[in-house]
Amino acid sequence: MNVPSYEFLAFAAVVALVINVSRSPRWRRPVWLVANLAFVLSLSHDPVQLAPFAGLLAFGFASVKLMERFKRKALFFLLVAGIVIAFCILKRYTFIPHAFELPYVYLTVGMSYVFFRIVHLVIDAYQDALPDRVDLLSYLNFTLNFTTLVAGPIQLYQDYRRTESATPPQLDLRTAGEALERILVGFFKVSVVSPLLGAAHERLTAVSGDLSWEQRVVAAALLLSVYPVYLYFNFSGYTDFVIGVARFLRLVLPENFNKPFSALGFLDFWGRWHMTLANWVKTYVYSPLVIAMMRRFPSPRVEPILGVIAYFVAFFLVGVWHGQTSMFVFLGVLLGLGVSVNKLFQIAMIRRLGRARYRALCAQPLSAAVSRGLTFLWFAFSSVWFWSSWAQLGHFIALFGGAGIALAFTLVLVAATILLSLPSILDHWLFAGGEPQRTWIGSIYAKTAWYTVLAVLTISVTAVLNAPAPHIVYRAF
Repeated sequence: MNVPSYEFLAFAAVVALVINVSRSPRWRRPVWLVANLAFVLSLSHDPVQLAPFAGLLAFGFASVKLMERFKRKALFFLLVAGIVIAFCILKRYTFIPHAFELPYVYLTVGMSYVFFRIVHLVIDAYQDALPDRVDLLSYLNFTLNFTTLVAGPIQLYQDYRRTESATPPQLDLRTAGEALERILVGFFKVSVVSPLLGAAHERLTAVSGDLSWEQRVVAAALLLSVYPVYLYFNFSGYTDFVIGVARFLRLVLPENFNKPFSALGFLDFWGRWHMTLANWVKTYVYSPLVIAMMRRFPSPRVEPILGVIAYFVAFFLVGVWHGQTSMFVFLGVLLGLGVSVNKLFQIAMIRRLGRARYRALCAQPLSAAVSRGLTFLWFAFSSVWFWSSWAQLGHFIALFGGAGIALAFTLVLVAATILLSLPSILDHWLFAGGEPQRTWIGSIYAKTAWYTVLAVLTISVTAVLNAPAPHIVYRAF
């Protein structure tokens, strides 16, 4: 079963009707388990293909129970290392010897997000940070939650447990309306906008040397900049969709995006893009690493540098997580460089100007616009290693040449600096220019008309194209 799709919507609607029969956890928890297992079985009906996934889940549950009972550091590191190694083997990372690989095809969809949840549970169990002991039913419902299994967002167990209480999140008419709006927006993003951008990017990758030099420069600039926008509409659309669906099931999922292209730096960007992954990495990689290094080097003078090193390591691992090849190792280097250099710049500017003057400088319109442009350019450049191969990169370098690539980078920077400033200008014009404008934009009539147009467009496009359910990029992870 694909997410999102009309089939998935029908499945979720049936589950919502059944699960809302009673507020009692004794009713809802078994219903959740049946729904989650049914969704997993829809991904693969072959028990042999499901066996490795089931083995990872069983190992994870055993690890959590051991940590609840034995708070031993050596056992903790052994279990976490075992989970990481098992995950790397099952995901077939290239540094794993072929002798350890399973010699058949098996289900890997959602495995990365299950891995994050299992590691989170083991660490929090070791640190006594869980609200209660984890029973098998809650464990399976948390790790296999069908609204988040395919591509997140990454929910923490503490937040999930609140939905299993006798008083689950409220589902009134207003909440249902807002959830429906999220579903419509998400479906429109991922089913209409995302395929158009994806098709444009595919055409750009096939650019030939028959074009003039100027045309190739423009093509290079578009090739660099279209994919990040495509990825945003694809992944944020999926996230909007599942967050809306989950609300009808009395689940409150964490937000994953917050206007990432308005970020004023690469650190700020990762506080807005794939937020649940960034928060997970900061909590379970960055912070422990900083604390460990500060204990080893307890000097206030080196503390900022330790933070820079920890940022690089944390986001290097984010890049490596995205794929199994050397392309993603280099992606990790670029992501790590982005956040660490950004942090070094902040440290240098605060030392030179002071915190107040530095904040004032960042708030200036020109400075903010250039910061947005540079942030987008670095993310676009990093993303090249997300979607391409070494052979493609060699082809593009030969096709565009050094001067063409440099000019394309300049075009992207200038265009992003200007275009990414327009939303804030438009927002100021619409909402700070007077009450009539605010009333008109936020009125129920305008919202009803807007969401009706989105619904008609989405249904019409998907019906006319008769295409399969849209591809979700992060499903592969």
